[in-house]
Amino acid sequence: MRIFWACIIFCLSCTLVSFAQSRKSIETLYSMYLKGLFYAEEGDYHKGLKYLQKVQKLDPDSFLIRLRMSTLLIRLGEIEKAEKELKAAKALDVEGFDASLALIFLYSYTQNNEALEEEYEYFLEKAHTLDPQDVQVSEHLAQFYFHKNQYQEAINVYEKILESKADDVESIFWLGLIYEEVDRKDDAIEVWKRGLVVDPNYAPILNSLGYIYADQGDNLDSAEKMIRKALVSDPDNGAYLDSLGWIHFKKKDYKKSEEYLKQAVETVKDPIIYEHIGALYVEMGNINEAVKYIKEGSEFFPDNNALQKKLKKYEEQSKTSKK
Repeated sequence: MRIFWACIIFCLSCTLVSFAQSRKSIETLYSMYLKGLFYAEEGDYHKGLKYLQKVQKLDPDSFLIRLRMSTLLIRLGEIEKAEKELKAAKALDVEGFDASLALIFLYSYTQNNEALEEEYEYFLEKAHTLDPQDVQVSEHLAQFYFHKNQYQEAINVYEKILESKADDVESIFWLGLIYEEVDRKDDAIEVWKRGLVVDPNYAPILNSLGYIYADQGDNLDSAEKMIRKALVSDPDNGAYLDSLGWIHFKKKDYKKSEEYLKQAVETVKDPIIYEHIGALYVEMGNINEAVKYIKEGSEFFPDNNALQKKLKKYEEQSKTSKK
C-alpha cells in the first residue's frame, strides 16, 4: 500500500512541476509578446520584431503572432518576408479571414494585381462556403465572377441567392444582366419582369427591360413608359437618356432621338451611345455628323473595334457622297 501511495504522490508531484513549468512558459511568452507590442508602438520595429520572433518560436501555431510580425516587416520594408509570414498565417487560420484580408491589402499596396485577384477570389469563396446564407458576401462573389467574365459561376451564385431571398431586387437585376450578356435574352426578360413585380419603380430594371425591348423593336410604347419612369428617379442618367433616344430611333422619330442621344453623349462617354448617335445621323442623311461622333468615340475608346470599323465605313461613305 505504501508503494501505491508513493507512486500517486510521485505522479502528482510530476504533474505539479509540469503545470508550474507550463505556467512559467506561458508567462514568459506573454511577457515577450507585450514587449514586442510595446516596442512596435514606440516605433522601434526591429526590437519589436525581435521579441515577436521569439514568441513565434515558442508558439509556432499562432497565426495572430505571424500577423503581428508581418505588420512590422511591412513597416521595415521587408515585403517578401511579410508575404511569407502572412501565407503561413493563412494556412493556420483555417476558420478566419484575417490573414487573407491582410494579403489583399499587401498586394494592393504593392500593386501585384494578379496575386490580388487570386487572393480576393479565395477570400470571397471561403466566406461564401462558411456562410452561404450571407447575401452580401454572395453578391460580392457573384460580382467578382461577373467582372472576370466567369458568367456561369456568377449566374449560379445569383440563382442560389434568389432561392432563399426571392425578393432581392438587386440580385434579380444583376441576374438578368448576366443572362443578357450570355445571350439568354428571354431569361433576362422573364427575370426582369419578376423584378418589376417586386419593385415597380426599380430604375435599373425599368431601363434594362425597356432597352432590350427597344433593341428588339418590340413593345416600343411600353418600353418608352418604362424608360421615362426610370428617368423620373434619375433624370440625368446618360444610359437612360440613351435608351429613350434609341426607342425614338426605332420609332423613326429622329428629331426626338437626336435630342435625347445628344444629351446622353454629353452626359456620359460610352461606346454604345456613340454607335447609336452615328447610326441616327446616317439615317438622317447627315454623314458628316455621323463621322464626327464616331471619330470622337473612337478617340475615347481606341481599342473598340466596332467604333473603328464604323469610322472607316462612314469616312468612305462621306468621301463617296462628296464625289
